[in-house]
Amino acid sequence: MDSKAGDCETSEYDPAYEWLGDNDIVERTTSTAWPPLRLLVLQSSILHKRLRVAVLDAYGEAQFGRDHAPVGSAIPRIRLKEMEVSKLHATAYWDKGRREWAVVDMGSMHGTFLQSGRQLDLEPIRLSPPRVASIPRPLCHLDRLVIGSTTFLCHIHEDRKPCVECMSNGQGDIPLFTVPKGNNHIAEKRTSESAGLEQRQTIVERRDPKKALTTLKRALLSRHHEPSESSLPTSTRPAATYVDRSARRRAMYPASQYDSPGVQSPRGDSPGINKPSLELTQSSVPHATPHVEAPRSPGPLPDNNIGRKLLLKQGWKPGQALGSPSDEDGRNGSGLVVPLEVTPLPSRAGLGMPDKTGPSPQSFHQWREESKERRWESMKATVHGAG
Repeated sequence: MDSKAGDCETSEYDPAYEWLGDNDIVERTTSTAWPPLRLLVLQSSILHKRLRVAVLDAYGEAQFGRDHAPVGSAIPRIRLKEMEVSKLHATAYWDKGRREWAVVDMGSMHGTFLQSGRQLDLEPIRLSPPRVASIPRPLCHLDRLVIGSTTFLCHIHEDRKPCVECMSNGQGDIPLFTVPKGNNHIAEKRTSESAGLEQRQTIVERRDPKKALTTLKRALLSRHHEPSESSLPTSTRPAATYVDRSARRRAMYPASQYDSPGVQSPRGDSPGINKPSLELTQSSVPHATPHVEAPRSPGPLPDNNIGRKLLLKQGWKPGQALGSPSDEDGRNGSGLVVPLEVTPLPSRAGLGMPDKTGPSPQSFHQWREESKERRWESMKATVHGAG
């Protein structure tokens, strides 16, 4: 007993074991707590119509953004799932130094707008330019905070007692943290009943996964064991018949005279065709002669010709030549009195096309004989010159 009493007397005094009392508790809470901030939804195209208030009484900081808060984060985030809102758009926090609520734009693209509750006739002010973080701006009671298509009305009560407008019943509160799927149907834009998903989920739940897997296996195995043409015996296979596509094409287009064997093609140098067969086929198959326009006989231009009128205006007289004038003797003149003759080419023939109506080109034998004669004449001339 004496040893225990000595231990109690030597133990140090800890003021944490003392009872603080009611007055001390009230003083400590008033010195460290902040006036609660509640955000009322005035209008929004992304939040559900039942979500009307965000209760931030127990938090000194809140974030606004398009994405979920990181896993394990203790900072609440109001998620506004629309493209006008950045991933981390803005932050509202309690400034301990100034002892006031403030809002900061975190460098969003479309901006955060603040409208004073005392001057509602003025337009909302943008906190910062695009992609530039803003300086802290104070939040006062009845100020309007605009983020994307959502407008919040700020309620800050110094007496820490909510009013009738910002009173929360627990059903219309905006979720501040990530809620697992299936536990919160209000946070969605459309309920499962309105979208017709409830009946679909019950059908999926009733389906047995083992039965579905067995059915899939049977379908695949039956498809795999179906007899193919290669596995059938030779007697039962369908006989392959030869299809003459050239005969079919000649039957469909009988007007093609170059599509039958033995007939000369438009190209005269096509291989595989003998000359006797060419002569027979050319004599047996009539060829269409191209239409050639007959040349017009040269003569004087009529009086109503436009070119004749222009030449007369420039000083030309009938009977004179066109071109540079000649001398008194009639020499050194390049003028032409006789008109040029135009020889039309066959139909669809371009420049440089040889005339097929002229003399036929010499054969190889004739060319060789002529070249021999030329060489012989040149040798004779050389011999006589040397003698």
